[in-house]
Amino acid sequence: MAWWLLAAILAAPGAIQQRGGPMAYQACESLSVSLAVEQPEVSRGETPSFSVAVTNRSDWPARVLDVRNGRRSDLQESYYELYVIQGSRVVDVPVMISDPGPLWPDDFFELQPGARVEFRQFSHKRRLENLPPGAYQAFILFSQDPLSSVPRCRSTSAPFTVHD
Repeated sequence: MAWWLLAAILAAPGAIQQRGGPMAYQACESLSVSLAVEQPEVSRGETPSFSVAVTNRSDWPARVLDVRNGRRSDLQESYYELYVIQGSRVVDVPVMISDPGPLWPDDFFELQPGARVEFRQFSHKRRLENLPPGAYQAFILFSQDPLSSVPRCRSTSAPFTVHD
């Protein structure tokens, strides 16, 4: 196998995207995934903070990557991938290098039917402090279980504003 093909196969999940980019992904269904901004207005040079809530709307337990309480922040950028949009276009935001470590069985938990979990210390590697003043929305592409065939889905959007 050619080295470049192997590199493409092993690339982070965000590197191989659905046709149409991140905006083309469907909203999450059996799991409701919501992104919220902690402070809807920030000054230029500040980084907005986000939290993620996941609710199991199905009738069966869902295996979810466990990033509660800041756990496994190395996995958050790859499997809870943050995007920023302005109007209808994805904003090209620099990303710090993120090298996720291996996944282990204890990196997951079962979210019971009807249960909700919130990740309040959601971390990302996007350099949002460099955004110019303006109105934005953020969303994540959520990977429920990267080791399964469950496709990634899109969270709700969280609006925020950057001002001088």
